[in-house]
Amino acid sequence: MRKEAKNRLLTRAARKLVCSMRYVCALLLAAGACSSALALDARKSLTQYSRTVWTQQDGLPQDAVRAIAQTSDGFLWLGTDEGLARFDGYEFVTFRKEQGGLPSTSITALAAGRDGALWIGTPNGLTRYQEHRFRTYTHRDGLPAGSVDSILVDHSGSLWMVIAGNLSRFDGNRFTNFVLGRDLPMTRVRAVTEDERHGIYAAGYSSVARLEKERFANVIGPDVLGSDFPLGVRVDQSGTIWVLGTRGVVARAPDGKMRRYEAGNGMPASFGLEGALALDSDGNVWVGTTGGVARLEGTKFATQNGTEAGGRGSVRCIFEDREGNLWLGTGNGLVRLHDDVFTVYGKPEGLPSDEPNAVHQDREGRVWIGFLDGGLMLFGGGKPPASVPRGGVFSIRESPSGELLVAGRDGLTRLRDGRFQTLAPPDPLGRKSVYDVVADSAGRIWLALPSGLVVLERDRYRTVLGGGAEADASINTLAEGRDGAIWAGSFRVGLWRVSGDQKRLYTPANGLGSNQVHSLYQDPDGTLWVGTFGGGLNALRDGKFVSYTTKQGLLSDNISHIVDDGRSLWLSTTRGICQVSKQELQDWAEHRIQVLHPTNYGAADGLRGAQGSSNTGGGDRHTDGSLWFVTNRGVAVYEPSARRRSIPPPPIELVEMASDGRGRLQIRYAAIHLSAPESVQYAYKLEGLDADWTPSGRRRGITYDNLRPGHHRFFIRAELPGGVASERSYEFDVLPRFYQTGWFRVLAALILAAAGWLVYRLRMRQVRSGFAAVLEERARLAREIHDTLAQAFVGIASQLDVVEMRMPRSADAARASLDLARRMAQHSLTEARRAVLDLRAAALDHQDLTTALKSGIGLWAADSGVDVDVQVSGETTDLPQDVAHQVLRIAQEALNNVLKHSGADRVDLKLRVEPQRLNLNVADNGCGFEPDGVFTAVSGHFGIIGMRERARRLGGDLHLDSRPGEGTRLEVTVPLP
Repeated sequence: MRKEAKNRLLTRAARKLVCSMRYVCALLLAAGACSSALALDARKSLTQYSRTVWTQQDGLPQDAVRAIAQTSDGFLWLGTDEGLARFDGYEFVTFRKEQGGLPSTSITALAAGRDGALWIGTPNGLTRYQEHRFRTYTHRDGLPAGSVDSILVDHSGSLWMVIAGNLSRFDGNRFTNFVLGRDLPMTRVRAVTEDERHGIYAAGYSSVARLEKERFANVIGPDVLGSDFPLGVRVDQSGTIWVLGTRGVVARAPDGKMRRYEAGNGMPASFGLEGALALDSDGNVWVGTTGGVARLEGTKFATQNGTEAGGRGSVRCIFEDREGNLWLGTGNGLVRLHDDVFTVYGKPEGLPSDEPNAVHQDREGRVWIGFLDGGLMLFGGGKPPASVPRGGVFSIRESPSGELLVAGRDGLTRLRDGRFQTLAPPDPLGRKSVYDVVADSAGRIWLALPSGLVVLERDRYRTVLGGGAEADASINTLAEGRDGAIWAGSFRVGLWRVSGDQKRLYTPANGLGSNQVHSLYQDPDGTLWVGTFGGGLNALRDGKFVSYTTKQGLLSDNISHIVDDGRSLWLSTTRGICQVSKQELQDWAEHRIQVLHPTNYGAADGLRGAQGSSNTGGGDRHTDGSLWFVTNRGVAVYEPSARRRSIPPPPIELVEMASDGRGRLQIRYAAIHLSAPESVQYAYKLEGLDADWTPSGRRRGITYDNLRPGHHRFFIRAELPGGVASERSYEFDVLPRFYQTGWFRVLAALILAAAGWLVYRLRMRQVRSGFAAVLEERARLAREIHDTLAQAFVGIASQLDVVEMRMPRSADAARASLDLARRMAQHSLTEARRAVLDLRAAALDHQDLTTALKSGIGLWAADSGVDVDVQVSGETTDLPQDVAHQVLRIAQEALNNVLKHSGADRVDLKLRVEPQRLNLNVADNGCGFEPDGVFTAVSGHFGIIGMRERARRLGGDLHLDSRPGEGTRLEVTVPLP
């Protein structure tokens, strides 16, 4: 089963869709629910309605249909013993008990409420279906126990139900049960109905009663019905009560007169406990029995029995939809009777054959029909003339004098003096066939023959074209031009024009669409219209051809006949009948329009066979304006003056909206047009994505890929032939996937930030670990230098002191060298000690940066005469070791540069420690310098480059500001973890 999906949205993963709907046309339902549609045309016989049958093979849950109803959204609902089915003209959607909602799979009765609800009768209670939900009422709610066999919704919206032979009323809040024998003068109720004056009638065993002040009174008693058991009751517009029983139909007129209709009145002889009684919107009485369906025509019923196509045997229910179609629920399927645009006559209507080939109305108003396998017949009654031809007929014409001319397999047949006379034309092979005949204004008769073109003048034959046995010589169709010329279309060589002794052949080389010419017609304007096979419709104007084919919008390129109604050309084709405006044809030829917009007719419009006859002959326009066409399954008649059904705009319903979870959204929709769903043309657009309507033809679905999250509005338009259209919009939200949501983006940003912070911490740990290793190595080197090189210099200095003490005073030259050596050793010892101090960062040993700065500056600026002012703000005890060391060395290098190069007498050093950063500022009042190129190796200022490198190693930066004569200011900013 396919689940109902008007508001259903499939979800997968984290993506969901929420749909809300509204009408673009607010009055669509009201227009669709109006009863202005006409009933089936009662002038047609039952066989002339098109009949379509649906069975289990088409999707019905069961062939036997017990109940039919139509809700305000246009859906047709069907009750069967295998479930409830919803039908949109294309497909069935089935609801069963096991799916939840229904108390039973067997459906016994259906009725549509005015509020759009569907009321469902089952053996286990009453169920309401509305807004895609089921609500069941049982005896616990006050409903009598038993099967709900019949439901009526009256004018006020109250429900009347026949339940196991009892009658109950439900006003929406409470049930009122009528007691048999007290409130109802019968022992069992079978049916209930309402008349146009809102009177309620109940029919049951041997009687029919009318509600009067909460009690029913008999209007038809046992004296009339006897032992009959009423199965249905209806009241027509005149007040006549119609009762269907097991023995026939009883009618009670308002004046009390009774009439019974049984087998002698045309009713089916087979009656039983299953049947149906209905009144259509025109008041016609329809009866369904075990013997088929019947309609009252005058004083008798016309029957469609089970052996005829569409009868389908036992008829259990009859329902007229709002488009005027009549639906029959039978034991063998669902049947639709449809009143079509065309009225078709064939064997079921009394014609001798279903293969007509020519039709013609003579000047006396008689209609003649010729058949390939049935000769010639006079249609519509009347005594035909003697010696009516029995052979195959190709065409029927009439001479200017009123003589009927029939071209057929037996030759040329002429109606003279009330008798037919057949003449065999000359032929080198002895063939008798005449394909077409034309009597010109001069009294000559032109014959289209297999051997060519022959003219009969004064009872003598003269060959004009051909005359041999060649296959290509065959002439197919004829027409007389306004100038008296004869136009002859051939099967294979093209179009001939014969005027006196002049003959001219037109072929595709001259612009003709095809060499196969099947129909010729010259209109009052002088245009010669040529119907071809393979070349479409051709117009010859002023010696030039214009071709119209399927590329320009025609139904087919195979045109077998042309009929002119004055404003349009009607083309019989191999695909149906095509009506195209003559003005449009002219506009296209003059390049005012790009495409034709014909109206096409086929099986959906009542044509039993869409293919027109491929032989000559064809259709005709009669004096009453009706158009007659020959098809491969009967004569089709179009009456422009016939009443036309008022078709409401088709309601549009969302069938399904589903997501596959990967960004693909599928939307399925349907316009409910039960008469001919295949004729609906759709267009759609998605607001914000489609700039204009996108035609989709008959396709009832669209798929979108990767719709952006957000609010969307989807529009659907459904158009019927003739321009009747409706529109509807659906609003829905595409919720973002989890990775498209704001919280996910925030979370992702936080995760990225945390990852970055973690990487930074790891990097800083790696840097500090490396720096600690460097410090450890520097400490080791410092120890090695202290324990080896420095101690050696100390020993050398000591030995030199000893040597000096032991030297004689007279060794002045040697003493001078010894002093130099001793000074050199002392200098080397001083440098070694400085190197040890630099390697070990002794100023930071066991003290913080503030203390190290203050103590270090005392050593660095000793004996320099420069006043150094140190200001520290913030806590420096918890600074990372690498930060404290690098900042200390930057301060040391900056002070050394001031002492060596600036000539300043004052230096201000400020250290500020904040929670997220450290700032060192060193400013002097020295001579200053030009800072251009100071950060390049070319300048030779490696100390400044080293300070910047130390700052950047900590993730910070160094800024230098100096001008000649204005001192220098150095600022270092370092981020803190």
